[in-house]
Amino acid sequence: MKPEEHIKRLAQSNREFQDWFNRTLPHLVGAKAVKHFKDSFQNEGFTDEVLVKWQDVKRRTNPRKRRTRSGRTPASETQPILTNSGDLGRSIDYTPQPGMVVVKSDTKGAGSDKDYAAAHNEGTTTAGRKHNVVIPKRQFMGKSKVLDRKVMEICTAQMKRILGGK
Repeated sequence: MKPEEHIKRLAQSNREFQDWFNRTLPHLVGAKAVKHFKDSFQNEGFTDEVLVKWQDVKRRTNPRKRRTRSGRTPASETQPILTNSGDLGRSIDYTPQPGMVVVKSDTKGAGSDKDYAAAHNEGTTTAGRKHNVVIPKRQFMGKSKVLDRKVMEICTAQMKRILGGK
């Protein structure tokens, strides 16, 4: 191959990489991050290096020994934590920007537009009308080494494809 052909191929790879980096990658990473964070609700814990389970709720640790008419335990005593309406988990979203992605966040820094997202993600001692309710930390978003590895796998595979590798 002549030097001119190498330069032409390199320029083509550069254009393809720039397009992928600025347009495609933010969507791939955003979707992967949102899925990772939403999985926290199903796993009832957050995964950084390993899954750290959330503190259990009183309704499950101190059951009222009630039964429904059919003899079953009420759903409220067995349903997963932070999934009553599902609004918090569904509210997690991302916004792609050239060369980056922003997981949607509210003014308090949690990746959700729900006012109470930060209180659950970080924990608080000042919740409620009188600001005296304690909400334990039940992190569902944050830095995650597992997510970082998934993103690196996406990047590596795409760079190999662009550069002609397999």
